[in-house]
Amino acid sequence: MKIVIVEDEIRIREGLMKLLERIDQNYQVVGEAENGKAGLELILESKPDLVITDVQMPIMDGLEMLRCLQEKQPLPKVIILSAYSEFSYAQQAIKLGVSEYLIKPIMVNELTQALRMVEQQLKTKEKERRASRTGYLRGTINRISSRPVKV
Repeated sequence: MKIVIVEDEIRIREGLMKLLERIDQNYQVVGEAENGKAGLELILESKPDLVITDVQMPIMDGLEMLRCLQEKQPLPKVIILSAYSEFSYAQQAIKLGVSEYLIKPIMVNELTQALRMVEQQLKTKEKERRASRTGYLRGTINRISSRPVKV
């Protein structure tokens, strides 16, 4: 799973990268950013499966970054990390369709559970995409094969 981390505190960013590596060697951090503006550019460029972002950051906060991203492309899966349990932040995150909203300090088991849930969502989405493609192909083949043949 390709992951982008957007967090203004370098110690938290570095800690997350080490923790992700410990949780699962298949997690690949494809980039990190220290604010929402840089994060937006990085996400558009790297097209990750998952974005882990803070809410409160300089220049552009995490929720604004997600709103801007949503205007340009479908959102990847998102886990928000926040020191704020304020309901309005969580409410905005829900409206954006984020997968998880975790309160700092983050417990390893909470992050692990959130990551596993995201993996499951991605697998389900991929199965649905394949089934849709298969159904489309079958329908096309059936339409072609049922056409009368002119001799």
